[in-house]
Amino acid sequence: MFKWNSFPIILLLLIIHFPIFSQNATLQKILKSKTLTVSVNQFYDPFYISDPKEGFPGLDVEIAKDYADYLGVSLRVLPLKSFDEHATRLERGDTQIAIAGISTNLERSKRVNFTDPYLFTSPSGLVNRQVLPPEPEGQIITSVPFRNLLDLSSLSGISFSVLSNSSNHIWLKNNFKKNPIYSYSDDTTALNELKKNNVNVFVADGFRIQAALQKEPNLKSTYLPLLGNVQEEHISMAVQKGDIEFLQSLNFFIKEIRRNGRVNTLTNKYFSSRDWIKN
Repeated sequence: MFKWNSFPIILLLLIIHFPIFSQNATLQKILKSKTLTVSVNQFYDPFYISDPKEGFPGLDVEIAKDYADYLGVSLRVLPLKSFDEHATRLERGDTQIAIAGISTNLERSKRVNFTDPYLFTSPSGLVNRQVLPPEPEGQIITSVPFRNLLDLSSLSGISFSVLSNSSNHIWLKNNFKKNPIYSYSDDTTALNELKKNNVNVFVADGFRIQAALQKEPNLKSTYLPLLGNVQEEHISMAVQKGDIEFLQSLNFFIKEIRRNGRVNTLTNKYFSSRDWIKN
């Protein structure tokens, strides 16, 4: 018969003999080197800003700095261009975390482990106002007919530009199968195709659209923002496969910065103000 008074001894033996109770390898590496190495998205301001104003290094950089401060180590930031680069650096052990505005999906999860999301977004767009039907004259407008990308499904001949192999690209192919979809290696090129009138709609996540409007407020005169939710996208951190304890540590950190309002503060700092933009 099991004796409950022997339980503390059994628990102590488990702690001694099983590594699950010990400090994980990734945290040991970070604490030993006294450096947290994080990869960020080189082309995704204001998550990372290559030539920042003082006090505005980017939303992802500030979150990474918060985690480094929590661990009591210094922060090294490595700007990269693509998810494949982020995953490869994690696999090699060159970095410990990718904090790069990364949307999660099943295919990507084959190479990395994703944390709980720290932000949520949706496929969004900028549509050339010239392709939208005119508002009826002499009538009181009680609703806005075009709020999200799916509202464009009633229009014919609409063409799109989007970042290649992104979650937004996949969403477009699933929802606008009969429409021309042109994909590009970076969002800047895709947006320029809209500006050059080569396509009718530029598609990206909602944060990317908001950032474009902050940098170029005059875009609103020519293009209508479509920011309504059509599919919940999770923006998460990525870590190397296998280190579950490190993943749990990050998930707790994310839970706390969401609970204490830090994420909201940073979101407002970068997306409710143009203060981060250099004149």
